[in-house]
Amino acid sequence: MNHIEQQSTLSVSLNKNLNRLKEQLHISTDLKIRLLTIYDDIERDAAIIYIDGITNTQNIQENILSPLLQIHKIESIETLICRNLSIIDVSSVTSFDEILTGLSKGKTLVLIDGFKEGILADSSDWQKKSVTEPDTQRAIKGPLIGFNEDLKVNINMIRNMSQTHKLSVENIQVGKETKTDVAILYMEGYVDEKVLEEARQKIKEIDVTYLMESRVIEDALEGKKTLFPLAFTCERPSVVVSALFEGRVAIIINGTPYSIIVPTLFLHYFQQPDEYYTKSGRYANRLVRFLSWFLSIMLLGLYVTMVRFHHNWVPHQFVDSFFKKSDTVFPILVEIFFVALLFQLLVEASLRIPKSTVIIVSLIGAIVVGQTAVTAKLIHPITLIIVGVNFLASIAIAAGGLYGTAMTTRTVFLFLGYFFGLTGLIVGTVIMIVYMASLKSLGVPYLAPFIPFRPKEMKDALFRGDLKKLINSKHTYPHKNK
Repeated sequence: MNHIEQQSTLSVSLNKNLNRLKEQLHISTDLKIRLLTIYDDIERDAAIIYIDGITNTQNIQENILSPLLQIHKIESIETLICRNLSIIDVSSVTSFDEILTGLSKGKTLVLIDGFKEGILADSSDWQKKSVTEPDTQRAIKGPLIGFNEDLKVNINMIRNMSQTHKLSVENIQVGKETKTDVAILYMEGYVDEKVLEEARQKIKEIDVTYLMESRVIEDALEGKKTLFPLAFTCERPSVVVSALFEGRVAIIINGTPYSIIVPTLFLHYFQQPDEYYTKSGRYANRLVRFLSWFLSIMLLGLYVTMVRFHHNWVPHQFVDSFFKKSDTVFPILVEIFFVALLFQLLVEASLRIPKSTVIIVSLIGAIVVGQTAVTAKLIHPITLIIVGVNFLASIAIAAGGLYGTAMTTRTVFLFLGYFFGLTGLIVGTVIMIVYMASLKSLGVPYLAPFIPFRPKEMKDALFRGDLKKLINSKHTYPHKNK
């Protein structure tokens, strides 16, 4: 038992502690140890340990090294902290695990021979990206700042926008090795307590070696694997603040430039920030997004249904040129998949190449390849138009995480339309609605306030409601028993 304790806690011997630290950190070249002598009743050897590159050495010199060299009497480690060190975030420590975690986070360790306690002081100096405009959730009017990868900066922006004492921040560390900082934000008096408790519990139960991607948190919050996203991702602090006042919970992960908001309803993916800052589009914008969702999942299925089973949907003078006398090489399904693959390759290429060449690649792909394929009669011109409209509709509802769902769902409806026609599309739609109605985001029905129908929450559903009433009204969420 004593052997285990010696291995996990500090010893009174400075040399033993230093040797143990060197072993644990594998004699890393950026591990710096500054030896010094402190004059007490006797001369005591001491050491300042930090990792170079992630600490502020000037801060260490002025607020740790200089005060230690001026000490004449050490009564205890706690007394030394209170009287001599001029750093805000400082504490005594005995556990090697806590020491190793602190050093990895940019803290400085002070060890003094003859004491079984060390001093851990925050001297971190991380490189930070400046605050910039969100890349995917841009708005015509409104705040132009978005999150970056630094947790403290992100919380700072949220506090700046909310400026209320009711904003609560809970810090949790996730990961056995990295111990990544995760912050749970909510608004006292507004938050849905059931959602908060379940979110807190799910995050604490995450058991991973390290956390480098927020998708791990999203999976934990969603629970079972689902076709539809049950956690909304957001790049804008203004949207997070609004969500907090609506009683929702925000989760921010250090190293991730966006937040996760729960509970997430299907309706939330059609509410965009700019419509709350502009007068125009109060009634039309959201309906256009609902139409975009319909087109993104149903258009291809309706097209193949019309080609195979329902020529009467098209004026008879166009039936021959469009369908009966089509002389393209590939069948309709191959045409659609070819064009869809072309657009997807353009998306992938635009993400992997320098921004200066995106326009050139787009022109080559869309005009040269697409137009050449039509001229060579590989695909029908109508197919190119239909798939293009479907792609644009998918992009219109991409914010927040619904794009992947649209890609999968449209493929399902494509095959239903091809093999079963209009009957297949109708049956597929009913099954999809029933499936969506069965989903819950931390206990909250996914299709609320439509299913279950809650007329009081319809004030910001199909169109943007009156802003004053929205601000002054409190949102509530229905809960389903598991």
